[in-house]
Amino acid sequence: MSRLNRYQLAFFKWRRRQSNNRIMPFVLSVVVGLVVGLAAILIKTIIFYIEQYAVYFAPQLLYFLLPLVGFLIVTILNHSVFRKIAYFSGTRHVIESIEKNASIIKFRLIYSKFITTGLTIGFGGSSGVEAAIITSGAAVGSNVGRFLGLGYRLRTLLIGCGVAAGISAVYNAPMGGFIFALETILPEFTPTLLIPLLVAAAAGKILFEFIMGQHLRFEVPLTDFAYEQIPLVVLLGVLGMLMSGYLLKTYSYCALYFSRIKSPYLRALVGGLALGSIIFILPPMYGEGYVSINALLNSEEQSLLVNSPFAALPRTVWLNLIFILLVTMVKPISTGICVNSGGEGGYFAPSLITGGFMGFLYYKLVMLAFPLADLNPATFMFLGMASVFACVMNAPVTAIFLVAEITQSYQLFVPLMLVCAVSYFLKYYVENLRRSVEQPKGQGKAFRVDRILLNQLSIKQLVEEDDTPVREEATFRTVLENFSTSQKDVLQVLDTQGNLKGVITLNDIRKELSDISNYDTKFAKDLMQPPSVTVDIEEPAADVLDKFDKYKLWSLPVVRHGKFKGFVSKSRLLTQYRNELTRVNRFF
Repeated sequence: MSRLNRYQLAFFKWRRRQSNNRIMPFVLSVVVGLVVGLAAILIKTIIFYIEQYAVYFAPQLLYFLLPLVGFLIVTILNHSVFRKIAYFSGTRHVIESIEKNASIIKFRLIYSKFITTGLTIGFGGSSGVEAAIITSGAAVGSNVGRFLGLGYRLRTLLIGCGVAAGISAVYNAPMGGFIFALETILPEFTPTLLIPLLVAAAAGKILFEFIMGQHLRFEVPLTDFAYEQIPLVVLLGVLGMLMSGYLLKTYSYCALYFSRIKSPYLRALVGGLALGSIIFILPPMYGEGYVSINALLNSEEQSLLVNSPFAALPRTVWLNLIFILLVTMVKPISTGICVNSGGEGGYFAPSLITGGFMGFLYYKLVMLAFPLADLNPATFMFLGMASVFACVMNAPVTAIFLVAEITQSYQLFVPLMLVCAVSYFLKYYVENLRRSVEQPKGQGKAFRVDRILLNQLSIKQLVEEDDTPVREEATFRTVLENFSTSQKDVLQVLDTQGNLKGVITLNDIRKELSDISNYDTKFAKDLMQPPSVTVDIEEPAADVLDKFDKYKLWSLPVVRHGKFKGFVSKSRLLTQYRNELTRVNRFF
């Protein structure tokens, strides 16, 4: 075990003095929330100033080159300064770190992603800041836990706190951040999670609002929802499911296309020019897209056509519909190009923006078919956001609370619940039909819970030490004597430095037992076999169980830097796992 530094020693002394162990997670959740709130302020500041100065200094005709500049700068950074961590991106890799890397996330991810994402979006990249703030928040939580010498459980809790605080600060949505962390990052709900996550989400939002001022993404008055509109809401849910499928397929196609371009700089060049050309034709594709959504909410639809070639055409109802349709269908393409060709960012915001455009287009078509005076475009835009987001992010509950908070449309709770239920159920149903045909191996949230429960076990505590090693030069008679005094059916063979050289099993020596003349002429090195697989003493328990299943063994040698530490048995590992399953509070 590494030696504790003075800060860790001071922390453990303070922790031992606390009569209530719940105080410590509460305090740390506040610290993580405040630090992540600062990170959210930084990323917003970076985006604002880059966007302001990039647009200010670039002539209007050269706006389409700005994404190319951003992509090239980010590509240079990712292949030099941030080369070792460039692969890490958002929710998926945070979950992998929890499952497979003992909730350890590299320190540089605290700041690297909001630099590269800030540059991408500031120069016009059509993505979202959420991947950056999720990565940064998770890295803050993980590294606070590592700095204080906390175990796997508390590191995982602090990662959830960091994610909740990040989403809360960026979106002014503390409940949205809290539920997102529970629904997507952490394995399952337990009552002990409530206070730390809520406190972290509140701390992040309060600090962000204190420094940056009160802000709402979308602020527009809403009329009361009439239940006669429920059929329209159900149909919008169906469209939201279809649109989410289009988004995901578009992202996959863009990823496949740009993966064929091996040079990262050529990839950035092609992607930058492609996105710049799209922005030249459709200016609403510049940046995250919230400006365009606010324009539609404030009945400024014509402002979307400014600086577009479409502005030269006669203004008609059909031109506006075609333009909104193009914006809706091209937004996923713009995001796919941005994220896969050299830029940074996530799909969180683009799903909201695309859903908003889809909802507005749906409202226009409904008004053409059934001119009803009591319909409000904002209602359908907000419901469209929720339905698309729920399916793309696999987070229907987050979608309901997030959209309600960022739009202050709490009177839409019932239609939000309905539209998310319809869209997500249809997506789930279609995916199940596809699975029944393709028959893939599913690894859902239950699989994640199993792995996280296993990873709470320490291999150090499961190791069965063996003080009777066999040396390479030991005779067959000595090997037999060791087996006679051991309860195991396998012995380790070590060199004089304690390094594991091989193992001898009862099956290996059974055929030699009848030849007594070999008892003093054969040696351990002649009988041993190289171990099929070894276990590192710091290895996650879930990976160790995978090795047991793969090699069909019941005992594995444990090493550290090549030196033998003992054996770990499958039966002991499963016994400890069952004990974890029966604990009242299985997490934290």
